[in-house]
Amino acid sequence: MTSFEQKQLCSRFVKPEKLADLRTKQEIELMNGRPWTRQLPPPPVLPPYGLLEKISGRLEAFSYESFREYFDVKAYRTSTLPTISDGQRAGAAAAAIAAGSPGVGAVIMAESESSNDTAEYVQGIINGRAFRGWVGITRLQEGDDVEMVAEWQHDHYEVYAIALPKERIVSIIPKCDMGHNAHLLWRAKNMFILAGILLSMFNGVCLIRFLLEGGEGGFWEYYGFPIFIMLCGDLLFSGGIAYFAYRACAPTRCKLAEEIFRLLGMKNASKVNLNKITKKREQRLMDEGKWHDPGDKNKPACPSGKFIYSGESWFYY
Repeated sequence: MTSFEQKQLCSRFVKPEKLADLRTKQEIELMNGRPWTRQLPPPPVLPPYGLLEKISGRLEAFSYESFREYFDVKAYRTSTLPTISDGQRAGAAAAAIAAGSPGVGAVIMAESESSNDTAEYVQGIINGRAFRGWVGITRLQEGDDVEMVAEWQHDHYEVYAIALPKERIVSIIPKCDMGHNAHLLWRAKNMFILAGILLSMFNGVCLIRFLLEGGEGGFWEYYGFPIFIMLCGDLLFSGGIAYFAYRACAPTRCKLAEEIFRLLGMKNASKVNLNKITKKREQRLMDEGKWHDPGDKNKPACPSGKFIYSGESWFYY
C-alpha cells in the first residue's frame, strides 16, 4: 500500500483526535512547567473577515492533519445562539433512539455544542502563495489542479473549500453543505419526523393502557382528545427546535455555504444541498456501471451519500 493510500485509509477509518482535548492537555502541561512540543492548528476563522475569492492553480506543496473540531453555529463570531438547551435536545434524542430512530437522535444531538466534526487542517502553496485552513476529507497531492475558495489574510490564504473541478468534487469546511432554503426544508422534515416519533410513542402507551383495562368502549372516545393535545404539543416542541436552529444557522453556516457555492459556479445557491447532489451523482454512477464502494482500498477514495460517510464533509457538486 502506498503512502497516499495509507493516508486515505487513516482519514476514513481511524478516528481523529479531538482538538479541544489536545488544547486542554497543552494548557495543563504548560501550567505545570512541562514542555509541549506538538504544534496544534488554530481554531477555524468563522465567518471570514472579508470577501472570499476563487483561486485556480496547481498545488506546489500540500500537507494535512486530521482532527475533530467544532464548526457549528457557536463557532461563528456573528452567531445568534438558539434558546433550545442541550438538556432539551438530549431528551428529544433519547426519545428518538428509544423509538428505533438513532439517525434522528443523531441529528438532534448535532445541535449540541459538544458536537465535533472530522476535518483536515490543510497547508500548502498555490501560485507561489501560502494557504491553510479547515476543510473536509481530501485526497489531494502536490501537482493537482484545484480551485480554492479562500480569503487573503496578510501572509496567507485562509481556505474554506478546495475543489477538484475535473471530477466535480469539493472538500468544504464542515456544516456548510446547504443553502438557507435547503436547510429550511431539512429542518421542516426533521420536525415532522420527531413529532411523528413522539406521537407514536404516546399512542403506544395509550393503546397498552386501553388493552390492560379490558379494551371496552371506543379507543378514540377515551384517548382521542389527549392524543390531539399531544400532537399539538409535539408540533410546538419540534417546531421550536427547528425554528431556533434555523434562525441560528441561516446567517452563519448557510450564509458562508452560499458564498462558497456561488464562487464555485453553482446556480440557485440558497437551494443547494450537497448531500442530495452527492446521492444523485452516486446513483448515476451506479446506473452507468462506474460506481465503486467508497471503502474499497484498491480504488481512489471518493465522496458518498451513504450514512456511514456522512461526516466527511466532501461532496460531488
